[in-house]
Amino acid sequence: MSRKKIELSEKVAKLTEKYLEVNDTDFNDLINKALKLYLMDHLNSSQIKEALKKTDDFNSKYAGKWFQESIEDLNKY
Repeated sequence: MSRKKIELSEKVAKLTEKYLEVNDTDFNDLINKALKLYLMDHLNSSQIKEALKKTDDFNSKYAGKWFQESIEDLNKY
């Protein structure tokens, strides 16, 4: 898994701290879920499929399943 450095603004950092405290969740889990939802909302389905095809063979087997689960996740909101 790729590691990225992010810098939160002061307000976002405070909100994040409160969210993590209230929901007893991990920072990485929060960031991954939030970013996934954001990206799914801002990319069209062909862009998503294209991006997932560029992953290694092991991951590409599950790209269709991941895409379907992501759509189902979005439909919950």
